[in-house]
Amino acid sequence: MFELLFNYPLIIWREATLVFDTSWPPWLLVALGLLMALAILASVWSRSLGVARKITVWALQSVAASVVLFMLWQPNLLVAISERGENTVAWVVDNSNSMLRADVGTVGQGDSPLTRFVAAGNAVEKMSKSEASEFSADLYTLGKELKNIDSLAELRSAPMSAKTNLADGLTVLLNTVNDTALAAVVLLSDGADNAQQIDSDWWRKLQAAGVPVHTVGTGQGLHPNDLELADVVVPEVVQPDTLINARLRIRHLKAGTARVRITAGKNLLAAVDLQLPADVTQSIHIVPFPSGNSGIQQLEFSIEAVESHESDLSPDLTDPIPDNNRQPRILQVMDSPKRVLYVEGEPRWEYKFLRRAIDSEPSIKLVSLLRTSPNKFYRQGVESPKELANGFPATREALFRYDAIIMGSIDAVELSTEQQVALRDFVSVRGGSLLMLGGRHGLADGGWGRSVTAAALPVVLNSQLNSKTFNRTRSQAMPTLAGLRTPWLHLSDDQRSNIRAWQELPALADAQSVGQPKPGAITLLERVSLGSQLSAPEALLVIQRYGKGKSAVLGSSGTWRWQMSLPSEDDRHERFWSQFLWALVESSTPPLNLSIEYPVVRDSETTSVVLNAYNPDFSPVQESTYPVRLTSSDGVVSIVQLYADAEIPGRFSGMVPVEYDGAFSISATSPLDGESPTKQPFSIEQWWVGESDNAESYDSQLNSDFLQRVAEVTGGSYLALAEVEQLKSVLATENAALKRESRLPLWNMPFLFLCLILLKGTEWLLRLQWKRL
Repeated sequence: MFELLFNYPLIIWREATLVFDTSWPPWLLVALGLLMALAILASVWSRSLGVARKITVWALQSVAASVVLFMLWQPNLLVAISERGENTVAWVVDNSNSMLRADVGTVGQGDSPLTRFVAAGNAVEKMSKSEASEFSADLYTLGKELKNIDSLAELRSAPMSAKTNLADGLTVLLNTVNDTALAAVVLLSDGADNAQQIDSDWWRKLQAAGVPVHTVGTGQGLHPNDLELADVVVPEVVQPDTLINARLRIRHLKAGTARVRITAGKNLLAAVDLQLPADVTQSIHIVPFPSGNSGIQQLEFSIEAVESHESDLSPDLTDPIPDNNRQPRILQVMDSPKRVLYVEGEPRWEYKFLRRAIDSEPSIKLVSLLRTSPNKFYRQGVESPKELANGFPATREALFRYDAIIMGSIDAVELSTEQQVALRDFVSVRGGSLLMLGGRHGLADGGWGRSVTAAALPVVLNSQLNSKTFNRTRSQAMPTLAGLRTPWLHLSDDQRSNIRAWQELPALADAQSVGQPKPGAITLLERVSLGSQLSAPEALLVIQRYGKGKSAVLGSSGTWRWQMSLPSEDDRHERFWSQFLWALVESSTPPLNLSIEYPVVRDSETTSVVLNAYNPDFSPVQESTYPVRLTSSDGVVSIVQLYADAEIPGRFSGMVPVEYDGAFSISATSPLDGESPTKQPFSIEQWWVGESDNAESYDSQLNSDFLQRVAEVTGGSYLALAEVEQLKSVLATENAALKRESRLPLWNMPFLFLCLILLKGTEWLLRLQWKRL
């Protein structure tokens, strides 16, 4: 109706500017309008009518005269419009296998839903029939790659793709901007991209293209009966015969009971029933299972619904996507514990009980160096007679062989300046962890506040000579809020039980002020006096990141009382130290670090590999290439060259082929070929699983957040499939078309003639009623 009355759509009126074609100035139009109004007023006022009737007639005639003057001035709309045929809109339909989900409701066609692909094709056909814009249309399908098609019939019969690569497809399409006048892109998709090519650089390129991408969300969210094992996280390398935790992420809409099975070949490692919570779309669960014997194990994690009285899930309900109920993983079971160097300056109870607590932890190898006299050391846990034979490591290379270092009650002057520098760099450059314990010769009382190593510590120690911060004050250790949120400080799995477990611990035998925590450091434990010595809690355990590694201070050497004052079966002392030390060593940087994109490579011919390589002193390896060994699932070994990163020293990356299904491994050895190492070369190996024809089974629900972000970044609009008819008005305003300035005449608008008819008709009817023609 608006276009019928005003000649042009409302969208054009919003974008246009009113101008006049006549050479007469606009002020003259206003002046003539005022003069005509005065002349009409003088003419009407001389007639024998009442005042109200005179004003009514004057108003009707003045408005009619103004409309005639407006038409004489030849009004136009000045607007930039695109010429028909000069600009193109690219219609892109996702033809990946996830678009075969039949979850799009129909109207007037019974209860049978349409597949996402058919519904998207219907929408394109509907828009093409009603399309009356100035844009020509190009039609594409986008699955694993972008393909141009010629007709809707060809779209209907297009083969489906086993993978979705929206990122590369949009990149290829938007690169045609330099060749053709691409006004906009309309993407009809469920947004389920599984090619893993989306990163911050891609988002920048998408925005820089300058072409709006309008996205149409096709499909629904998670199916009510779908139970998906979305992800499984297990450690890359574990010790033999230990209990390890798998972190499972499960997608579900219904609450209920689900059974998780973990198998290695035909051996069942664990079967656990999990309670899935209500009112969430996904939940996280921890499932323990035994690591077994040394070797490479290919694990299979699977999930299924279990019958339960309080469960909304039921095995009788058909799972629409059973392929996403499993996840394979490769587990490396190796006897390669992390090595911790514990340096103690005097025999004391803390040294004895700390060693006992770690003896039962196979993943940590505690190497201790205890000074028994000024020139004698007692060594335990060394690998060879030469290790630590002369006391604290004299070289960086020797010190950097460890993953963490514990410094007990030992004076800083016992270490040379070079050793103190190496200890500081052990944290910042090596990426190891440093823990300093309280003691008569520890922390400030040992002069560590004046040492070079003090820069790496998370606290500002007292640097005065003859500091006396160590005392025999009994105090209670209690976690702070940050400590309660730290998993490795949990003495019980339940939150309330954990708090009670800390409250019931015996008092510490001694205490030492750790000074003021530095900005960025986190206080995890506080000590509370059992007497009147402390007016407020003081920091006990403080930790921080420093460079590549982390450092911590513990202001006590009296945790041994937890073991002595508790029953022998109580394991809180052992649990605290094993969890604490593992938290220190698990993030240490190895000399070689191989990383792959994903533990399972689905429907892809290649995957990317990144290697960080360091020399024994942890300086970056300076080479242009680094050879790695690729072992395929059929046992074929090949050499792949990784290429140095120009911006990050010591970083090498490349693509490796994934030609078959099954397990693959890639390994690297240090040093490089041609060097003559003085020690055993360090080797590292990474495993992954290649699979085909199932990538579209995972994460296949409508990802509206991704589609909305694509539209927002490019300046487009996101529409649900039911709102697809709004595309016509959206394309008219949100486009990057080549436009020319045009003048659209307004003098012949039906609205103006209708105004004249209504104005004069109303005046004549009033005159008839008043009998004053």
